[in-house]
Amino acid sequence: MLIPYNTDMIEQLLNERWLPGWMRRSHPLVRHALHRRASGELRYVVFGSAVGLFMLFGGLSLPILYLFLWLAILVQQALVMAGRLHEAQVKQVWPVLRVTPFSARELLLTTWAGSFWQLNQSWVMGLYRLLQGMAVIGLMVFGLWFADFPVEHAALVLVAGLAAIAFQPLAETYLSGMIGLLCAGLLRRQVGALALAVLLVLVYWCACFGIVAWAVFGDTDGLSLAQLLTALILPSLLPLALGYGTLRLAERRIRASP
Repeated sequence: MLIPYNTDMIEQLLNERWLPGWMRRSHPLVRHALHRRASGELRYVVFGSAVGLFMLFGGLSLPILYLFLWLAILVQQALVMAGRLHEAQVKQVWPVLRVTPFSARELLLTTWAGSFWQLNQSWVMGLYRLLQGMAVIGLMVFGLWFADFPVEHAALVLVAGLAAIAFQPLAETYLSGMIGLLCAGLLRRQVGALALAVLLVLVYWCACFGIVAWAVFGDTDGLSLAQLLTALILPSLLPLALGYGTLRLAERRIRASP
């Protein structure tokens, strides 16, 4: 059962009129996607994993749970998007949608937006946002404590941290969703598309985690302002850039398909 406490978080921050049209829940295609039944397997996986991690690692279970949950949400979003596009193609819904007044890009984006709003209603996303906020605040405190730059720049670090808490989950679910749509467009066989989507998400997750770890711990002489801002901002900017490129590829593939 979904818990609606987090439903309007982004809309309350930005107000729906400031959201792009394809992301508004009033959009007809987004409303159609929201009527679909959301998959509930992720919450059972997360609950069981949380219990297992606590039994194995005790006090270290929260950071490990955050890393696992980060990866699990990215994988789940990619799989849902790939599955929905394949289902629409098998049921001949996608060819019908393509003759509507909506562009191929809008069809892809509204498909992702509907899935995102469903995920945003779940307690799993609420837990992830909580752990991600704790991780960002911990990184800010660590960076300011071991800072090798003037304290006057602390306000810049605070703004970057708040932006990361607000937008990183949105940016990364955007990228993972576009990965799922691209893989479904590239491979006709659903199993192959799902496997490729998981692989690409794993590559991104490992690369992003590695870059952040390198930025924070790579220089033993001290943590510079550039290093700290890289660790805070990169997980938001990188998926936005990669997501846009992936969307362009998926759009081109959809247009070329019969």
